[in-house]
Amino acid sequence: MEHKLNQSQYLAQKQILTPQLRQFLRLLELPLLDLEQTIQEELIQNPALEEVPEAPEETNQMEPDSNLTPQNDFSEQDIATIETWLDRLQATKTTSDLSMNNQKDLQRKKDYEESILTSQTTLSEYLQWQLGLLNLGEKEREIALQIIGNINDDGYLKATLDEITQVVGVTLDLVKTVLNQIQSLDPPGVGAQNLNETLCLQLKRKNEDTSLAQKIVLEHLDLLRRKQFDQLAKIYQTQAEKIKNAYNLLIHLEPKPGRIFYRAEHTTIVPDARAYFSEDDPDQLLIELHRERLPSLRINPEYRKLYRQANLDKNAKTFLKNKIQSGLEIIRALAQRGSTLKRITEELVLVQKDFFTKGFSQLKPLRLKDIAEKIGIHESTVSRAIHGKYLDTPQGVIPFKSFFSSKLVSEDGSLESQKSALAMLKNLISQENKKKPLSDSALVQSLEAQGFHIARRTVAKYRDLLNILPAHLRKEF
Repeated sequence: MEHKLNQSQYLAQKQILTPQLRQFLRLLELPLLDLEQTIQEELIQNPALEEVPEAPEETNQMEPDSNLTPQNDFSEQDIATIETWLDRLQATKTTSDLSMNNQKDLQRKKDYEESILTSQTTLSEYLQWQLGLLNLGEKEREIALQIIGNINDDGYLKATLDEITQVVGVTLDLVKTVLNQIQSLDPPGVGAQNLNETLCLQLKRKNEDTSLAQKIVLEHLDLLRRKQFDQLAKIYQTQAEKIKNAYNLLIHLEPKPGRIFYRAEHTTIVPDARAYFSEDDPDQLLIELHRERLPSLRINPEYRKLYRQANLDKNAKTFLKNKIQSGLEIIRALAQRGSTLKRITEELVLVQKDFFTKGFSQLKPLRLKDIAEKIGIHESTVSRAIHGKYLDTPQGVIPFKSFFSSKLVSEDGSLESQKSALAMLKNLISQENKKKPLSDSALVQSLEAQGFHIARRTVAKYRDLLNILPAHLRKEF
């Protein structure tokens, strides 16, 4: 066997993250609600960590001893012995409870577990509940459950009728009969196999004649979507006004009937910071972090005293050392997280000051790299800090990421913000004459008048990004 030395094995550089840095990056990336939950979990898991009481006897946080470094060289049996020992010590201590917030922690854990068990009603559950309103036999109910089980979150039936027939072992006619009954349930349009069918199901429930609209949906939906009213009038030998009435019916239908049952675990938005104008100086923007939801933390004083006892069991001392060190890392990481987020927000507000008075049309070009260089941190740290976070502003609650956009170089060499151009383009189209909509060339001229020098093909690209149709399809007759 030939032995060779590979120089790359010795010269390669690797960045090793310390446990403290990992902790900081983990907490930095969490939005406020997730951070709040993480802190509560840490309080439950670490008996040495506690909330600062409203009137604490000592407010200064003791620094860790120099020899407080985590060690994990004891067995699970040792851990069980330590925890048993701590339980006994807590039970016998009457004058000074080791966990000053023990009852709070127990209640918090109970509330957290109950919140997990409480869930929002799903579309499937709602449909199954409505089955009780139908007069179904045993076999029909089995078919109904099979159909409901194959309806996706949008409300569409994803299995074919033949597949359901084979699974249940019944006739195709019986499956169709049960499907018709399910399609009569709420929400309107549920149980359809495609968009055309769900729209027709909803049209049939209207208290008016929708036969023309149903024909168009089944035969020429694309023409109607493109507002080809005159062409449709010729096809169906009717007036264009009736075609337009059919169009007005369709635009108020729901293409995804199950949408109202979408789970909303992440729809609650709690901003991490706030930017507002000073009452004393209307031109001065002030910054504050929303810390009222986060508890102030400290290491339990009794655990620190206990750790310093000379006659303390070795395994117990190691256990306490790890818990105290872990708690201190959480405290420091939270402080560093707040400092980093505040510095980023302050710099962002300085750059985007015009946004807070004039809106998105005044956003300046800004990259993550720009902020990182100004406050002296890595670009990836800025990315983590703004991930999933929101800023409360005079213009509303805005995602941090909305303040960043790429730079466009115009003909005169100046830099413009892509988001500003998009906002201005959307505003121009919203105010246009609907009977004479602006062409892409006309939009180029209007944008130039506003100081945005963009090519026509770029306008077309941005219009597509905004899901806005070309001028000839936006025209109203």
